Amino acid sequence: PHLNYGWGEPIRLRHLYTASKHGLFSCFLRIGADGRVDAAGSQSPQSLLEIRAVAVRTVAIKGVQSSRYLCMDEAGRLHGQLRYSTEDCSFEEEIRPDGYNVYKSKKHGISVSLSSAKQRQQFKGKDFLPLSHFLPMINTVPVESADFGEYGDYSQAFEPEVFSSPLETDSMDPFGITSKLSPVKSPSFQK
Repeated sequence: PHLNYGWGEPIRLRHLYTASKHGLFSCFLRIGADGRVDAAGSQSPQSLLEIRAVAVRTVAIKGVQSSRYLCMDEAGRLHGQLRYSTEDCSFEEEIRPDGYNVYKSKKHGISVSLSSAKQRQQFKGKDFLPLSHFLPMINTVPVESADFGEYGDYSQAFEPEVFSSPLETDSMDPFGITSKLSPVKSPSFQK
């Protein structure tokens, strides 16, 4: 099921949804133009994030509208910065059995969480911080109300050419995806 939602892609545009343990509070991670990282009650242009693979199981998260990378300091405080730092802005992405993701700082070993500093102190050393399990959600913000910067419009952020040519129904690769990935052809993907 993850393949249907862009999990095989090196760059994904998503909103990261999280909720409290009993669902009393839910929100989306938002990176503001001033670098503040906080919670938005619903999807907004400021909560749309670019999740980019930078290494195996490691991602960089960037606010599409703010153009700021999600980063973490040694105390686990989140902030957005304009320049990507491998040490402070790289997160290990773990897909949990319940379908939620956990993002942990590679340098500090602390999970990304929208919980308060007080909550982080109370849960120090425990399994997971509150508001640290995120569900990457597809954008529902109308295209005209969002500025997608380098992507032009949201439809350009994906590969529209995948469905533009007729399907090769006799092939193991009916959408022609493998031919775009590598000049080396495997015999198993030939007609």
